[in-house]
Amino acid sequence: MIELVRVNNAALAARLVHMLGQRGIRAELRPEQDGQVVSVAADRFEEARELCQAFLASPDDRRWQEDAWHSNAPADVPRQALFSGGWFRSLGLVTKSGLVLCVLVYLSPFLLGDRLYAALMFPPSLDGLAVQPWRVVTPMLLHMSLLHILFNLLWWCDLGRVIERFQSSFQLLWITLVTAAVSNLAQFYDTGPNFGGLSGVVYGLLGYLWLYGKVNPGAGYQLRKEVVVLMLVWLVICYVGLSGIVANSAHLAGLLSGMAIGTAVGLWRRQRPA
Repeated sequence: MIELVRVNNAALAARLVHMLGQRGIRAELRPEQDGQVVSVAADRFEEARELCQAFLASPDDRRWQEDAWHSNAPADVPRQALFSGGWFRSLGLVTKSGLVLCVLVYLSPFLLGDRLYAALMFPPSLDGLAVQPWRVVTPMLLHMSLLHILFNLLWWCDLGRVIERFQSSFQLLWITLVTAAVSNLAQFYDTGPNFGGLSGVVYGLLGYLWLYGKVNPGAGYQLRKEVVVLMLVWLVICYVGLSGIVANSAHLAGLLSGMAIGTAVGLWRRQRPA
């Protein structure tokens, strides 16, 4: 990382980091006695410097308006239409891959019957994982209804692309696999192997972004409070049984594991020297 600029205004520095991240430039913020130090990846330094100069010259320009879902600042820049080609192209590689895999698996019974679902389900006992270890995560690809898959994929795309945009595809991949494994194991111990869905991972990504932004506010992006409250209220509604049969243990385990990862990674990145 190379130092880009020092800014006295902490809020302005955070907005600068957020703006660079929206454009795929990894940037970090480090407070020092003489101001907020913004550093960027060396391979994008020249591009970042031009953007920085334009931003600091006119920070209230509409070009720099932030994403309304993932910032505490207001925004009026329209998002891509949901099912447009632009919306799909805006997703990162891992987010796209997860979306496509879930849709293909959901449609597979029309061609393959239940064979693929049976192969991807959690095994009847933990002994099965010794032979087929991937089945600790593959239940995340299984969805039981159209509403189930739509709800999960909308949240997956919205949360997943934030991690890919501001951090990396690898970061999203390993967080997804870890939270999937933790949430699936928790649900297996609670109800047995008959479950599926991406919602444990969705809650994992929510927990990750929530706590990452809390412990590392210098990163320049946070989930809106309304998003967190909505998902926590839904978690409670599911637990009290108002939404039917739901994988509650997967939701809670995914959330807690994501929060733990977000806290650890956020603290590490906050303390890491540029």
